[in-house]
Amino acid sequence: MKIADNVEMLEIGIGGGAIRPTLTWDDTRLVLIDAGYPGLEDLLIQAIADAGFSAENLTHIILTHQDMDHIGCVPDLLRLAPAAKVLAHEIETPYIDGSKPHIKGLSGPGVPVNQTLTDGEVLDFCGGIEVLHTPGHTPGHICLFLQKSGTLVGGDAVNIADGKIIGPNPGYTYDMELGQKSLEKIKAWPIKGLISYHCGYLKM
Repeated sequence: MKIADNVEMLEIGIGGGAIRPTLTWDDTRLVLIDAGYPGLEDLLIQAIADAGFSAENLTHIILTHQDMDHIGCVPDLLRLAPAAKVLAHEIETPYIDGSKPHIKGLSGPGVPVNQTLTDGEVLDFCGGIEVLHTPGHTPGHICLFLQKSGTLVGGDAVNIADGKIIGPNPGYTYDMELGQKSLEKIKAWPIKGLISYHCGYLKM
């Protein structure tokens, strides 16, 4: 689904639902935000192709957090695009690279992180990508605010119900109190549209 001139929400069906990684780009960079469950690499690569791009041209993969449905295809993508840099929040990085055990007891291959991110940092490509530390679902969860289009990529910090933004799913959240505080932070942002990884797109 095309969200803006340089933003595409990918939709990959799984069972009765879907996951929604996000692509953003400029003249020299192709950025994927979140990378799906292990074993979905063919579907993800095809979704990138359907958006008009090749996974081999990925320059950056930004991970909102450590869960397997967000990092699972990174090893396969790096085999296609070995120069791509993997980015994640500094708190989340040791859980992603396997230095620390996953906080929810899940297991999976460690994913190397090339660059750590901090709250308020702005990546100066693709029209500006601002990092919002939104802990709760996991300790180092981040959202990404795509400044050019006003689109917030919310990962699992947000869901959508009855046309409204709600917080993370309590059953899968590390700290709901923190999650609710992060939700208020998100609501205060100048968002024009929101991508929820499990719920889809909401125009504000």
